[in-house]
Amino acid sequence: MWRRIKAFADRGVELQIICWWFGTPPLAEELAEIHKHARQVHALEIEQTSLSRLRRATDLLTYPLGTSSRRIKGQKLADLRQQVQEFSPDLIFLDGLHGGAIATILSRDLNVPLVTRSHNIEHLYVKKLFNAAIGIKDRIKKYLSLLHLERYEKEILANSALFYDISADDLKFWQQLNFTNGRLLPPICEFVGSPPSDTSTGNPELKSTYDLVFLGNLNTENNVAGVIWFLSDVLPIIRERLPTVTVAIAGFKPVDRIVEICGTAGVSLIVSPVSASDTYQSGKVLINPILTGSGVKIKSIEMLQFGKSIVSTSEGVSGLPMAVKEYFRIADDPVAFADAAIEFLSTDRVIPAIDRQLLATHFGTDMMTNAIAELKSIAKI
Repeated sequence: MWRRIKAFADRGVELQIICWWFGTPPLAEELAEIHKHARQVHALEIEQTSLSRLRRATDLLTYPLGTSSRRIKGQKLADLRQQVQEFSPDLIFLDGLHGGAIATILSRDLNVPLVTRSHNIEHLYVKKLFNAAIGIKDRIKKYLSLLHLERYEKEILANSALFYDISADDLKFWQQLNFTNGRLLPPICEFVGSPPSDTSTGNPELKSTYDLVFLGNLNTENNVAGVIWFLSDVLPIIRERLPTVTVAIAGFKPVDRIVEICGTAGVSLIVSPVSASDTYQSGKVLINPILTGSGVKIKSIEMLQFGKSIVSTSEGVSGLPMAVKEYFRIADDPVAFADAAIEFLSTDRVIPAIDRQLLATHFGTDMMTNAIAELKSIAKI
């Protein structure tokens, strides 16, 4: 989302951003960074008062949890509508479904088109997260997130003048349900530095510290389930043949279960790594053991930039073009995943460097130029 905001701004699109925050208010420097790319920023609090919780509970009769928590009413809605009206937008661009209730109201009241960018087939994605959830609290939260979600998602897409989808696979899903207003808009990947000069070891100036490295958010259900699967089912197989193998699990906000299992498994847990690039460079082999999800896994795209061997499940490369998938070793059961990792660690295999132009074609910022032309046509400007 942030990369799309910057791409819009870089191409001369004037932006008014409406976003939400929970718990800790955004810092002044964070808002200042957003203001570099947007004329106006309205950061709305997801309130946690008794009254707000009661209102949210009543909204759950109509909306899924993610949307009910972002709805505003009364004077707050009137003030926001006035601010948006004064900005006089040519269209409302809804990036992700959760803000759809507010976006729909603004589109209707201001009589401007609504355009949606979908991040997943949301109702299928959340259903997978529900099945992967650990603990009663997480399962209740995901159950509430599923309430009315399929109906709501279909209504948002049907009411959009145009919707953009994250992958060709997801777009095909909607086309098979007779949605004709969809287009493809993959995620934007920011390429780090220059391609590695040594295709077998990545950047020769940064020696690999670990044999196997995973980097990802460590509090989302799909990543948590994937890491647990790897450490419980795959790593013991690898250690039977490579007993001294070293593993790093890196990411943000690890849940207690991740902290516990990393300690039990005797692997390094790197919390909130400063540099994603350095983290990837620190591994001889990169892994993506994610088991559930939807859309496109941006971390899989990012891994390709470092000239490393990569082992991934099929889910980890879902939504990627076939020409890109060829750079991954795909394995979906513990033995196959372990065998692939062992092979890469035990041989001096030369990894062909991926063509940066191939990545730029599918995931570069230039695709936003065509999208902006479409949006101008819809807005009739």
